[in-house]
Amino acid sequence: MSLSLSDQKAKIISVFLVFVLALGIAICGWNNALAAPLKGNPEIMGRWETLPMPPPENRMQSVHTIVLPNGKVLMVNGSSFRSLLVRENGEDKFTQFTEGVDVKNYNVINNTGLLDPETGKIEKIPSPPAMQHGTTNDLFCVGHIQLANGNVLFVGGTGRYYPGGAFTGTKQINLYDWKTGEWKDLGEMKEGRWYPSLISLADGKVVIFSGLKWGGPNQINPTIEIYDPKTEKLSYFDPTTIKNSPFNTKVESGDVYDSIDLYPRVFPLADGRLLITGDEAGIAGVLVPHSSKKSYLMSIKEDASGKLSISFEVGPDRAETSKAYGTALQVPNSEDVLLLGGIIGTNSIAFGRGGNTSGFPGAKVVASLQHWVSPANSGEKNGKWEIFPNFLDTPRANLQAVILPTKEILVVNGGQYPEYLPVYEPLLMTPDATAAAGYKTQSLNRAKLPRLYHNGAVLLPDARVLVLGGNANRAAREKDGTVHVDIIGDQTSFFKFAKLHNKLGESEEFALNTFYEDPQHYFAENDKEPFVPAEIWQGEIFSPPYLFKTGSRPEIIGAPDTLKYGQPGTITVKDGTKEASVVLVKLGAVTHSFDYGQRLAELPIQVLQDGSLVQFTAPENANLYPPGYYMMFYLNDSGKPSVAKMVKLEA
Repeated sequence: MSLSLSDQKAKIISVFLVFVLALGIAICGWNNALAAPLKGNPEIMGRWETLPMPPPENRMQSVHTIVLPNGKVLMVNGSSFRSLLVRENGEDKFTQFTEGVDVKNYNVINNTGLLDPETGKIEKIPSPPAMQHGTTNDLFCVGHIQLANGNVLFVGGTGRYYPGGAFTGTKQINLYDWKTGEWKDLGEMKEGRWYPSLISLADGKVVIFSGLKWGGPNQINPTIEIYDPKTEKLSYFDPTTIKNSPFNTKVESGDVYDSIDLYPRVFPLADGRLLITGDEAGIAGVLVPHSSKKSYLMSIKEDASGKLSISFEVGPDRAETSKAYGTALQVPNSEDVLLLGGIIGTNSIAFGRGGNTSGFPGAKVVASLQHWVSPANSGEKNGKWEIFPNFLDTPRANLQAVILPTKEILVVNGGQYPEYLPVYEPLLMTPDATAAAGYKTQSLNRAKLPRLYHNGAVLLPDARVLVLGGNANRAAREKDGTVHVDIIGDQTSFFKFAKLHNKLGESEEFALNTFYEDPQHYFAENDKEPFVPAEIWQGEIFSPPYLFKTGSRPEIIGAPDTLKYGQPGTITVKDGTKEASVVLVKLGAVTHSFDYGQRLAELPIQVLQDGSLVQFTAPENANLYPPGYYMMFYLNDSGKPSVAKMVKLEA
């Protein structure tokens, strides 16, 4: 069989890349060879571009990254997990790192921005007030989700930093209005929440899970609250008193009750139940550590008077113990769920820092994929779990999984440890019924910058993927607002300035511009791996291979602004084809390796005329596809997507 010219080129490039990698390993060793910039054909391996470095006053990471209906991206950080630098007795040099910052100071928590993907520029915008209802109002480690009208609901956040990495959560509820750019105070919850998860329901209500309490450090809040945007009221539930809830179910290992840990990975199902997977993004030192193979299903009922009630069923056991800082997503156009990577045996982000794994017996970062197969696909009432232990190309923690319009999944960011050994190469998961776990995988062109803890990745309306942020450590802030990122951990003094040298072994002071020109330039003392600053302030955008397919890119030139569940509609397309597909992708809302917004629905369509007219039917199931704003993509017969038309799905 003869190869086309493009296939011949791809084969030559692949052979060349293998040769270069082998040569790099022989000369430099494995880790340094992987750090070398390899570039493959963008038609096969995609292409990266680096966004402009913001001016000093606009530099921030993006702990919370949310796509808005106007296409801009909201970046929220609050106090941003920084330490305070203190000078003693008027000395010129810093003498102490104080853990935590003064979150009552507005200048400390005012780290919110809007990124315009078309220009790549970040505009700093006001944050909500530092004090509200007489208590702190820091949006660091808050829970968030877009409501049906596109406004963003924020609940909880950081109440107080305690020595040793302990925290409390606030009771605050804040709302960001995407049209006006203004913040609204919606009152308080009954209890504090730090690291909570928010899940949208079919009627627009929002379920709030977990978080750390307000009253004392590192106490998990077991209660569940449901917020109704129409009334701006909350319903409150205590699962510790409800049969079959995690808090009334013993784990496999002994006479210990289960729990719902921090930032739990929870998903809506077609029948309205919620799947509580057991995976999370917890922290070390919680008073009730979570280690379980159990999953749960929660039901919500509303009586004629409007009163809500909840109940639980114990779901199928998983093949692997609950994991921290892995990612999770709902399979595109399905209610099935995938769990990818993460840490087993500890939920401490310090695990593996600097290559040190002592003090963490049995802990490991995994490369597994766990698949919850839904009742519709498994025949089991509550579904079943399958596991593929070595699915990823390398073990990863703090990774992201972005759903693409093609129903492919882009695995990006993270490291072989939570804050160490960054993985630069994305992994593309392409649906394939003959492959393990139903996906074939392919490594793509590597990113320029390391993205560890607190990174973000979201799909943009132009079908590219925006990547932001990343913590390798905690940055340090002076009282005048100056932020230092040349920080490493230290067992005796908590944190310290890094003693750095260049590739030649020569001592060298840290310079921000030098790092961003060459992220492999600096090395810390006694570390063979390149130094990663405490915060990453420059964004990147990845263009997947589908954008480099030959032929014209299709364009949606006419589409409705609003879709009704189960109702027909029509779009007009320029450069359409007779074979095509139309998908809706919900706007992303990501933090801590989990996107609370994204999910994909493929619409039934009929292509008319020469491909320029497409009739579709909107999704019928509001449980899986809750009301709100979605990106509508048209894909031609080669799988090349249009720029999305923003549409609002409603009852």
